[in-house]
Amino acid sequence: MTALTGAAGAAALAAVSSADPYPWPWQGAWRAERTALLVAGAQPAWATRSCDTEAVGSVIAEVATALRNAGGFVVALRHLGPPAGARRSAVGLPPAAQDPDAALLDVVVALADLVVDAGGINGFHGGRLDDELRGRRIEQLVLCGFGAEATVDCTLRAANDRGYECLTLTDAVAPFEAETGRRALHSITMSGGIFGAIGPSAGLLAALAPTPIFQEQP
Repeated sequence: MTALTGAAGAAALAAVSSADPYPWPWQGAWRAERTALLVAGAQPAWATRSCDTEAVGSVIAEVATALRNAGGFVVALRHLGPPAGARRSAVGLPPAAQDPDAALLDVVVALADLVVDAGGINGFHGGRLDDELRGRRIEQLVLCGFGAEATVDCTLRAANDRGYECLTLTDAVAPFEAETGRRALHSITMSGGIFGAIGPSAGLLAALAPTPIFQEQP
């Protein structure tokens, strides 16, 4: 028997069996060095208006550390659009928290290998995100972040259109409102996973553990 390895010698990883509606990624075995974590809404204007920011930020930091240690890539996305400045009231966002946990957000951004500014809520719009990912031969994307119904959702759909295989982490997305956040996650799983799969971070972390899968030597 022999371990499956990539060009860089890294072992292939088993699919995340706990993902819904299918084990992620669809092709089965995957490699961390072909995978990127996208942290959408990585700025106070989004994080301070979201639910469970502290808990979500802690999960994101754990996943980012594990993926980087396995050879993956971490990107923090900043969005040049609502809710900045006078446009906040126009998009009907909840008021900002009085005491935002800026230190936690700083930790999340510090774990990123790259910070990309997008021209809108979609992280691929008006920026270099796609070029950066393709230049690193990234095939799989793990999505998380703040203002989930906006930043994560729009970025996910754009990623799907570009052919990336996507996993959204259910405990690493902070929505503006819990109910709309649940509906946004549910929409990903429709039609057999039209926008990829969803699942808790525990499944991904388990898959990232350094245990190679094996196949019989021909």
